Amino acid sequence: MPDIENDPVVRLSAGDPADGPLATGAATLVIGGEPIAFELTVPAGPVAVDDILPIFQGLSSLLAERATAKAAADGRTLSCRAGCGACCRQLVPVAAAEARAIARVVRALPEPRQSAVRARFNAAVAAVAEAGLFDQLTDPGERRFETGRAYFRLGIACPFLEDEACSIHPDRPLSCREYLVSSPAENCAAPTTEGIEKIVLEADPSLAVLKADLRDGWLPLVHSLVFDETAPPSARDRTGPEILADVLGRL
Repeated sequence: MPDIENDPVVRLSAGDPADGPLATGAATLVIGGEPIAFELTVPAGPVAVDDILPIFQGLSSLLAERATAKAAADGRTLSCRAGCGACCRQLVPVAAAEARAIARVVRALPEPRQSAVRARFNAAVAAVAEAGLFDQLTDPGERRFETGRAYFRLGIACPFLEDEACSIHPDRPLSCREYLVSSPAENCAAPTTEGIEKIVLEADPSLAVLKADLRDGWLPLVHSLVFDETAPPSARDRTGPEILADVLGRL
Protein backbone atom coordinates (compact mmCIF):
# COMPACT_ATOMS: atom_id res chain seq x y z
CA MET A 1 0.00 0.00 0.00
CA PRO A 2 1.21 3.56 -0.63
CA ASP A 3 2.43 5.35 2.50
CA ILE A 4 0.14 8.37 2.26
CA GLU A 5 1.09 9.66 5.71
CA ASN A 6 4.82 10.10 4.99
CA ASP A 7 4.65 10.83 1.27
CA PRO A 8 2.22 13.42 -0.11
CA VAL A 9 2.31 11.72 -3.53
CA VAL A 10 0.70 8.31 -4.06
CA ARG A 11 2.81 6.32 -6.52
CA LEU A 12 1.22 3.44 -8.45
CA SER A 13 2.70 1.56 -11.37
CA ALA A 14 2.01 -1.22 -13.85
CA GLY A 15 4.13 -2.75 -16.58
CA ASP A 16 7.70 -3.93 -16.99
CA PRO A 17 10.28 -1.77 -18.82
CA ALA A 18 11.69 -4.99 -20.29
CA ASP A 19 8.43 -5.35 -22.26
CA GLY A 20 8.45 -1.85 -23.71
CA PRO A 21 8.60 1.84 -22.79
CA LEU A 22 6.66 3.13 -19.82
CA ALA A 23 4.97 6.50 -19.43
CA THR A 24 4.86 8.32 -16.09
CA GLY A 25 2.56 11.21 -15.37
CA ALA A 26 1.17 13.23 -12.50
CA ALA A 27 -2.52 13.44 -11.70
CA THR A 28 -4.62 14.96 -8.95
CA LEU A 29 -7.85 13.21 -8.07
CA VAL A 30 -10.45 14.83 -5.85
CA ILE A 31 -11.63 12.03 -3.58
CA GLY A 32 -14.20 12.76 -0.92
CA GLY A 33 -13.67 16.46 -1.51
CA GLU A 34 -9.93 16.12 -0.86
CA PRO A 35 -7.32 16.52 -3.64
CA ILE A 36 -4.82 13.65 -3.68
CA ALA A 37 -1.67 13.79 -5.79
CA PHE A 38 -0.71 10.69 -7.76
CA GLU A 39 2.29 9.64 -9.82
CA LEU A 40 1.15 6.93 -12.23
CA THR A 41 3.33 4.74 -14.45
CA VAL A 42 1.85 2.59 -17.22
CA PRO A 43 3.00 1.02 -20.50
CA ALA A 44 3.22 3.73 -23.15
CA GLY A 45 2.09 1.57 -26.06
CA PRO A 46 -1.09 -0.38 -26.90
CA VAL A 47 -2.09 -2.73 -24.08
CA ALA A 48 -5.13 -4.51 -22.67
CA VAL A 49 -6.99 -3.33 -19.58
CA ASP A 50 -5.60 -6.29 -17.61
CA ASP A 51 -2.04 -5.07 -18.28
CA ILE A 52 -2.57 -2.03 -16.07
CA LEU A 53 -4.80 -3.70 -13.49
CA PRO A 54 -2.19 -3.20 -10.70
CA ILE A 55 -2.89 0.55 -10.87
CA PHE A 56 -6.57 -0.01 -10.13
CA GLN A 57 -5.83 -2.60 -7.47
CA GLY A 58 -3.66 -0.06 -5.68
CA LEU A 59 -6.28 2.65 -6.03
CA SER A 60 -9.02 0.34 -4.75
CA SER A 61 -6.93 -0.64 -1.72
CA LEU A 62 -6.13 3.00 -1.02
CA LEU A 63 -9.83 3.92 -1.05
CA ALA A 64 -10.62 0.97 1.22
CA GLU A 65 -7.95 2.11 3.65
CA ARG A 66 -9.32 5.65 3.67
CA ALA A 67 -12.89 4.44 4.18
CA THR A 68 -11.82 2.17 7.04
CA ALA A 69 -9.96 5.03 8.75
CA LYS A 70 -12.97 7.34 8.43
CA ALA A 71 -15.29 4.66 9.79
CA ALA A 72 -12.97 4.15 12.77
CA ALA A 73 -13.02 7.90 13.43
CA ASP A 74 -16.82 7.62 13.59
CA GLY A 75 -16.60 4.76 16.07
CA ARG A 76 -17.25 1.96 13.56
CA THR A 77 -14.86 -1.01 13.57
CA LEU A 78 -14.05 -3.06 10.50
CA SER A 79 -15.35 -6.61 10.97
CA CYS A 80 -13.52 -8.18 8.00
CA ARG A 81 -10.48 -10.28 8.85
CA ALA A 82 -8.77 -13.54 7.96
CA GLY A 83 -10.74 -16.52 9.24
CA CYS A 84 -14.14 -15.00 8.44
CA GLY A 85 -14.87 -16.25 4.94
CA ALA A 86 -18.63 -15.71 4.73
CA CYS A 87 -18.34 -13.05 2.04
CA CYS A 88 -16.18 -15.48 0.05
CA ARG A 89 -19.37 -17.39 -0.72
CA GLN A 90 -21.08 -14.44 -2.31
CA LEU A 91 -21.38 -13.73 -6.01
CA VAL A 92 -18.19 -11.86 -6.96
CA PRO A 93 -18.56 -9.86 -10.18
CA VAL A 94 -15.34 -9.30 -12.14
CA ALA A 95 -14.52 -7.47 -15.34
CA ALA A 96 -13.04 -9.44 -18.23
CA ALA A 97 -9.65 -7.93 -17.44
CA GLU A 98 -9.82 -9.30 -13.91
CA ALA A 99 -10.91 -12.73 -15.15
CA ARG A 100 -7.80 -12.94 -17.32
CA ALA A 101 -5.63 -11.77 -14.43
CA ILE A 102 -7.17 -14.45 -12.20
CA ALA A 103 -6.40 -17.08 -14.85
CA ARG A 104 -2.76 -15.92 -14.91
CA VAL A 105 -2.59 -16.27 -11.13
CA VAL A 106 -3.85 -19.85 -11.40
CA ARG A 107 -1.38 -20.73 -14.16
CA ALA A 108 1.46 -19.47 -11.97
CA LEU A 109 0.53 -21.74 -9.05
CA PRO A 110 2.81 -24.72 -8.46
CA GLU A 111 1.52 -28.25 -8.60
CA PRO A 112 -0.30 -29.93 -6.98
CA ARG A 113 -1.94 -26.71 -5.71
CA GLN A 114 -2.79 -25.51 -9.22
CA SER A 115 -4.73 -28.69 -9.99
CA ALA A 116 -6.57 -28.43 -6.67
CA VAL A 117 -7.62 -24.83 -7.39
CA ARG A 118 -8.69 -25.74 -10.94
CA ALA A 119 -10.81 -28.57 -9.54
CA ARG A 120 -12.56 -26.09 -7.23
CA PHE A 121 -13.30 -23.81 -10.19
CA ASN A 122 -14.72 -26.74 -12.16
CA ALA A 123 -16.89 -27.82 -9.23
CA ALA A 124 -18.22 -24.29 -8.77
CA VAL A 125 -19.13 -23.92 -12.46
CA ALA A 126 -20.87 -27.33 -12.37
CA ALA A 127 -22.87 -26.34 -9.27
CA VAL A 128 -23.98 -23.09 -10.92
CA ALA A 129 -25.03 -24.93 -14.07
CA GLU A 130 -26.91 -27.60 -12.10
CA ALA A 131 -28.82 -24.88 -10.23
CA GLY A 132 -29.85 -23.32 -13.54
CA LEU A 133 -28.21 -20.00 -12.67
CA PHE A 134 -25.70 -19.81 -15.51
CA ASP A 135 -27.66 -17.41 -17.73
CA GLN A 136 -28.69 -15.24 -14.78
CA LEU A 137 -25.12 -14.94 -13.55
CA THR A 138 -23.67 -13.96 -16.90
CA ASP A 139 -26.51 -11.55 -17.69
CA PRO A 140 -28.39 -10.69 -14.49
CA GLY A 141 -29.88 -7.40 -15.68
CA GLU A 142 -32.36 -6.09 -13.15
CA ARG A 143 -32.23 -9.39 -11.23
CA ARG A 144 -28.72 -8.93 -9.86
CA PHE A 145 -29.69 -8.78 -6.16
CA GLU A 146 -32.10 -11.70 -6.47
CA THR A 147 -29.52 -13.70 -8.43
CA GLY A 148 -26.84 -12.90 -5.86
CA ARG A 149 -29.07 -14.24 -3.07
CA ALA A 150 -29.73 -17.42 -5.07
CA TYR A 151 -26.00 -17.88 -5.63
CA PHE A 152 -25.23 -17.39 -1.94
CA ARG A 153 -27.75 -20.07 -0.99
CA LEU A 154 -25.74 -22.58 -3.03
CA GLY A 155 -22.90 -22.21 -0.52
CA ILE A 156 -20.19 -22.20 -3.20
CA ALA A 157 -16.90 -21.15 -1.67
CA CYS A 158 -14.50 -19.06 -3.74
CA PRO A 159 -11.93 -21.43 -5.30
CA PHE A 160 -9.21 -19.41 -3.57
CA LEU A 161 -10.73 -19.73 -0.09
CA GLU A 162 -8.45 -21.81 2.15
CA ASP A 163 -8.85 -22.10 5.93
CA GLU A 164 -11.59 -19.43 5.66
CA ALA A 165 -9.09 -16.90 4.32
CA CYS A 166 -8.19 -15.60 0.85
CA SER A 167 -5.15 -17.44 -0.48
CA ILE A 168 -4.47 -14.81 -3.16
CA HIS A 169 -5.04 -11.74 -1.03
CA PRO A 170 -2.59 -9.43 -2.92
CA ASP A 171 -4.27 -10.40 -6.22
CA ARG A 172 -7.90 -10.47 -5.06
CA PRO A 173 -10.57 -8.84 -7.27
CA LEU A 174 -11.42 -5.16 -6.95
CA SER A 175 -14.93 -5.86 -5.64
CA CYS A 176 -13.40 -7.96 -2.84
CA ARG A 177 -11.12 -5.08 -1.85
CA GLU A 178 -14.10 -2.74 -1.79
CA TYR A 179 -16.51 -4.94 0.18
CA LEU A 180 -16.10 -3.94 3.82
CA VAL A 181 -18.56 -4.16 6.70
CA SER A 182 -18.77 -2.90 10.26
CA SER A 183 -21.72 -5.06 11.27
CA PRO A 184 -21.09 -8.23 13.34
CA ALA A 185 -19.19 -10.85 11.36
CA GLU A 186 -21.83 -13.50 12.05
CA ASN A 187 -24.40 -11.43 10.13
CA CYS A 188 -22.50 -12.15 6.92
CA ALA A 189 -23.48 -15.81 7.19
CA ALA A 190 -27.02 -14.82 6.14
CA PRO A 191 -26.61 -11.40 4.50
CA THR A 192 -29.62 -9.11 4.24
CA THR A 193 -29.94 -5.42 3.57
CA GLU A 194 -31.01 -4.97 7.19
CA GLY A 195 -28.24 -6.99 8.82
CA ILE A 196 -25.22 -5.71 6.90
CA GLU A 197 -23.67 -2.30 7.53
CA LYS A 198 -21.29 -1.62 4.69
CA ILE A 199 -18.38 0.79 4.88
CA VAL A 200 -18.89 2.93 1.81
CA LEU A 201 -15.89 3.94 -0.28
CA GLU A 202 -15.55 7.43 -1.73
CA ALA A 203 -15.30 6.03 -5.26
CA ASP A 204 -15.84 2.68 -7.00
CA PRO A 205 -12.82 1.56 -9.07
CA SER A 206 -14.34 -1.89 -9.71
CA LEU A 207 -17.32 -0.33 -11.49
CA ALA A 208 -15.09 2.13 -13.38
CA VAL A 209 -12.89 -0.71 -14.69
CA LEU A 210 -15.97 -2.71 -15.67
CA LYS A 211 -17.39 0.22 -17.65
CA ALA A 212 -14.05 0.76 -19.37
CA ASP A 213 -13.87 -2.94 -20.28
CA LEU A 214 -17.47 -3.50 -21.36
CA ARG A 215 -16.70 -5.22 -24.63
CA ASP A 216 -16.94 -8.49 -22.73
CA GLY A 217 -19.24 -7.37 -19.92
CA TRP A 218 -19.02 -8.66 -16.38
CA LEU A 219 -18.90 -12.27 -15.25
CA PRO A 220 -18.80 -14.22 -11.99
CA LEU A 221 -15.34 -14.92 -10.58
CA VAL A 222 -15.94 -18.68 -10.77
CA HIS A 223 -16.26 -18.43 -14.58
CA SER A 224 -12.86 -16.73 -14.97
CA LEU A 225 -10.95 -19.80 -16.20
CA VAL A 226 -13.67 -20.78 -18.67
CA PHE A 227 -13.74 -17.22 -20.02
CA ASP A 228 -9.96 -17.05 -20.36
CA GLU A 229 -9.88 -20.34 -22.27
CA THR A 230 -12.80 -19.63 -24.63
CA ALA A 231 -12.98 -15.86 -25.23
CA PRO A 232 -10.98 -14.06 -27.94
CA PRO A 233 -7.73 -12.42 -26.82
CA SER A 234 -7.99 -9.09 -25.03
CA ALA A 235 -8.20 -6.07 -27.33
CA ARG A 236 -4.99 -4.03 -27.43
CA ASP A 237 -6.22 -1.00 -29.34
CA ARG A 238 -5.58 1.66 -26.68
CA THR A 239 -2.41 2.83 -25.01
CA GLY A 240 -1.82 2.55 -21.29
CA PRO A 241 -2.38 6.30 -20.72
CA GLU A 242 -5.64 6.17 -22.75
CA ILE A 243 -7.07 3.31 -20.70
CA LEU A 244 -5.92 4.94 -17.48
CA ALA A 245 -7.64 8.22 -18.41
CA ASP A 246 -10.81 6.34 -19.34
CA VAL A 247 -11.04 4.53 -16.00
CA LEU A 248 -10.09 7.52 -13.86
CA GLY A 249 -12.64 9.62 -15.70
CA ARG A 250 -15.39 7.20 -14.61
CA LEU A 251 -14.63 7.35 -10.88
